[in-house]
Amino acid sequence: MTLEEIEFELELAGLSREQQVKLLSFVRMNGFDAKMLDRKLQLMGFTPIFSVYDEEEGQNKA
Repeated sequence: MTLEEIEFELELAGLSREQQVKLLSFVRMNGFDAKMLDRKLQLMGFTPIFSVYDEEEGQNKA
């Protein structure tokens, strides 16, 4: 996923700009990790949204 796609998903999920920036910075430093992003979203009180992308990538590699 690109940073723009991640940002779009975070915006749709209702995160504030500050929360989006925090998570996007994490992705820039550590790369895209769907499970970790979902864990961070849950800690912020949001529903996980990225695990579906992790599952899709796994299906494409098979």
